[in-house]
Amino acid sequence: MSDKPSCRIELLVLDGDDTLWESAVYFQRAENDFLRLMEALGHPASEVRPRIHRMDLLRLSSTGYGAVPYMQTLREVMTEHNDPPSWALRAMDSIERNLLEHPVILLPSVLSVLKGLHRIGVNFIVYTMGEFEHQHSKFQRSGLTDLVSECHIPPRKTEDELRSLLMHHEASSSRTVLVGNSPKSDINPALAVGVNAVHLQRPGTWAAEMEDYIHPDRVHRISGFDELPGVLHALELIDSSAYGEGSGGFLSSRGREVGETR
Repeated sequence: MSDKPSCRIELLVLDGDDTLWESAVYFQRAENDFLRLMEALGHPASEVRPRIHRMDLLRLSSTGYGAVPYMQTLREVMTEHNDPPSWALRAMDSIERNLLEHPVILLPSVLSVLKGLHRIGVNFIVYTMGEFEHQHSKFQRSGLTDLVSECHIPPRKTEDELRSLLMHHEASSSRTVLVGNSPKSDINPALAVGVNAVHLQRPGTWAAEMEDYIHPDRVHRISGFDELPGVLHALELIDSSAYGEGSGGFLSSRGREVGETR
């Protein structure tokens, strides 16, 4: 029998939007509603959509990420085309309200996996960027506050920000794991500071967050949160016997139980 502790991971860093809970789908819904509104005002979606995306990328350098800056982009696009009537402005208010107050819905397996990891002593934090009030509200409404020790919300995720986070928690990079859906903001900063990077590959990731991995051979790719324990086991940071007690084991990134042979 091994004398290693069942949990050797020092810190599990979890992105929030589109890693723990749904987010992109609500931005897509807001954009689609806006495009229908603009069509009602006589402006084809095929002309408006490219303008939205160009302005959205340009504003990042000054306003950063977030739902409020995104809505500012939509309002600017609307006023560029015409002086909107009152009913259109009321419609915009409704689109903004729906985006800012959307329900926080956890992705499949997030709650069960985090409960299992919490049971064996894994320390995890939420690390999500954007506007503090909006992101903190989503964390508070997520139902994860009893499991997660901290929610860290910088305006942007950078190598320096992640390095400071590790220093604050006195965690070594080799025993830290970061899970996220964005190659630009999650995976590459983790690789740059030597942290184990797990890319949760999901459809709908914003184009501005896509870029090539800086160290492709060091990226662990998963398509669902239920595959995460298998990655942690493969990294020798948790034991399958401890995590899988009473659960029948856990899935690897190939969708098979750890220890199962073909």
